[in-house]
Amino acid sequence: MPTSTKLPVPNAILLISDSNGGKAPERMRGKPIEATPSCIAVGCMADSNGKTDVTIGTPQELGEVADPAFDGELATPSRSVVVWTVAREIILRAPTVHLKTRVRIWVNHPSEPDRVAIVLG
Repeated sequence: MPTSTKLPVPNAILLISDSNGGKAPERMRGKPIEATPSCIAVGCMADSNGKTDVTIGTPQELGEVADPAFDGELATPSRSVVVWTVAREIILRAPTVHLKTRVRIWVNHPSEPDRVAIVLG
């Protein structure tokens, strides 16, 4: 079953990494999603504008069909992925099988999405 939460996101950025952490991108460079091999940053709705619905799961659980806004690999040496805020608050956690995990991300708006779907695998 997918894991989901709806919350205000401080600084309008979510980070996705291995549960042991990762090196976040230094800046977004005007892009909605930016990544390093160990961390993915996703721009989302500013906390002052409302809440962002964040869901994480497998392809079978989420069933997204459109092209994702991001499709890449993430180093997952602990075989666990976390979604966290820039204030270092972990909001979601999901297990993975491999040391590198394919991550696809769908957003419903190019600059301030209020829906972020993260598919692992």
